[in-house]
Amino acid sequence: MGESVGVKVSGIVQINTSYGPTPALLLEDDKERVLVMLVGGAEALSIAAAVRGVQPPVPNTHDFMMKVLDEVNVRVKRGEIFGLESNRFLARLIIESREGEAAVEGRPSDIIALALRAGANVYATEDVMREASIEKSELLKEAEEAKETEKEKS
Repeated sequence: MGESVGVKVSGIVQINTSYGPTPALLLEDDKERVLVMLVGGAEALSIAAAVRGVQPPVPNTHDFMMKVLDEVNVRVKRGEIFGLESNRFLARLIIESREGEAAVEGRPSDIIALALRAGANVYATEDVMREASIEKSELLKEAEEAKETEKEKS
């Protein structure tokens, strides 16, 4: 993986899209750049549970997958957001077993959910951050402007 930066889940928010309200995952680096990534509702709930360390009474798909990986002695090393294709983030999970290291591509939300459960770091390439991130201050400014617009409509 080329030059990369560590990112952390800084929140999950609802944003309005042409499809209606959609969960968005916010990944922030130490330079206060934020990647906004649209995710499905189930994935958003799963990521939020992992961030809070909540163990549901019945395992969800990501919890089940972690059990499978543990059972076959595969360790999650890290998650990587490594590219953009047609406005879609590309991601992979780096895993390690007795046979060595392997990269498995998947949906970014699944990669992040599994990395969080494994206590592994998540990285984004510098190219992805340059191309797709926004400054945290700009994001906060847009959120404040949206609140003001809603107040004016009321």
